[in-house]
Amino acid sequence: MNSAVLAKEALKLSALEKAQIIEMLWRSLDPADQDAIDQAWLRESQDRLKAFRAGELMAVDGEETLRSIEAKLGR
Repeated sequence: MNSAVLAKEALKLSALEKAQIIEMLWRSLDPADQDAIDQAWLRESQDRLKAFRAGELMAVDGEETLRSIEAKLGR
């Protein structure tokens, strides 16, 4: 399957499925650095959860946010 056909099919997927594919592709680019990246994201996630629990950060619905971004991009 060529990349144009693959991209066309990928665009039909749900936001979650697209994110999963993005993650897999991202990991395939430079697996040597992936451990460091994963650790950095873990620390960031822990910091954000701590801030949320302390009332310093508000939660935002993911699907709603994606729809808002797509609307702003004219999609």
